[in-house]
Amino acid sequence: MDPQLRSEISMRRLDHYYDVMRTSIFAYVAIAAVIGFGAEGVALPLIVLVLVITTYGVLAGKTALEDVENLRGDMTEEFAQTSFAQGLKARNLKGLILTSNVLLGLIGLSELIAIVF
Repeated sequence: MDPQLRSEISMRRLDHYYDVMRTSIFAYVAIAAVIGFGAEGVALPLIVLVLVITTYGVLAGKTALEDVENLRGDMTEEFAQTSFAQGLKARNLKGLILTSNVLLGLIGLSELIAIVF
């Protein structure tokens, strides 16, 4: 795989991660609006939506970042010397995966608590 293709794939997977996070946060905000302003008696559908959004955000986001991590491991010596590759190597992707999963889980948990109580 040439460096151009590798960097293009890395950027697209990072864009995918940002799209997943943006979609998840937007859906959480919409559910929070329904919790705050919506009618009573919609708890079960909201619970299902929160669980689905949390699962989607965690799994899709983790997959996108793991793909970037795998691409980082496939670098040639020549490509590893470029600024883009050095920046990619400097990122703590495991920490980002853990942080985003925990934050999405906490948002989901807080919405579940708001629905139930």
